[in-house]
Amino acid sequence: MPNIGGSAQWKRRLLASVVESQLLYAAPVWIPSVTGVARTRAILIRPQRTAALRVIRSYRTVSDEAALILACMPPADLLGLERQYIGSRLRAAMEPGEQRPSKVAVKLEARKATIVAWQARWLATPKAAWTRRVIPDLARWLGRTVPWVPLTFHMTQALTGHGCFEWYLHRMNRATSPRCWQCSGESDTVEHTLFDCPHWDGLREALSARIDHQPSADDVPDIICGPAFELLPADAHGRYVILREAEERFRLFYGMVENNLSVKEEEERVRQAVNRRNSA
Repeated sequence: MPNIGGSAQWKRRLLASVVESQLLYAAPVWIPSVTGVARTRAILIRPQRTAALRVIRSYRTVSDEAALILACMPPADLLGLERQYIGSRLRAAMEPGEQRPSKVAVKLEARKATIVAWQARWLATPKAAWTRRVIPDLARWLGRTVPWVPLTFHMTQALTGHGCFEWYLHRMNRATSPRCWQCSGESDTVEHTLFDCPHWDGLREALSARIDHQPSADDVPDIICGPAFELLPADAHGRYVILREAEERFRLFYGMVENNLSVKEEEERVRQAVNRRNSA
């Protein structure tokens, strides 16, 4: 794996944690009056989005839905409801002979409910179409079995589609056309750059050999999440073999993204410098 700045990432995570603590102070008291109003929910999530964008090192154009998911930060209103549930469940009156559940069990139960509600919201949003395509299942993303490494600037571009892609730059009025410079073919989206453009075929060779076919967008969920934990074999050796293979595929995908987008960004910088000189 490339150097991904563990210390800086820890500081960004700490910032996100502080933001959530401040947002949710005494949440069980006021959260019921907030969750029913869309505008109030949006105001509550706004500072959380700012922290999430820093955690994942993304462009500010990335939606709050995608930013929170990539940062693994449940929306603040759902976290508030989660805290309210935990408190009320732990304080609930018990029937004679009934055993009070442990705090750990209640927290796990509450988090599962949060993820279900978050998943429904994720599937319903019209935003972040590409991110929804590569991360369709939140429970699997949050419980992924590949190494939990911080997202680099380039990997975030690959998972959001907001980056050095002519389609995106044209949308932001930074390019004259959405067409691909390398092959003069289709619209230069993240999918085209990573999986379709023949100019970058050489960078896909190692991953292609590992998965026995040309990689495509349909492979991404399996690669970045790994096999579902509940489907892993019970024996330690079999589990190790499967997880080691998943880790290798993830490493190769990570390397492909980093190499592709690093070179692409350098080419874009050169092209823009030439354009500036010509227009001067």
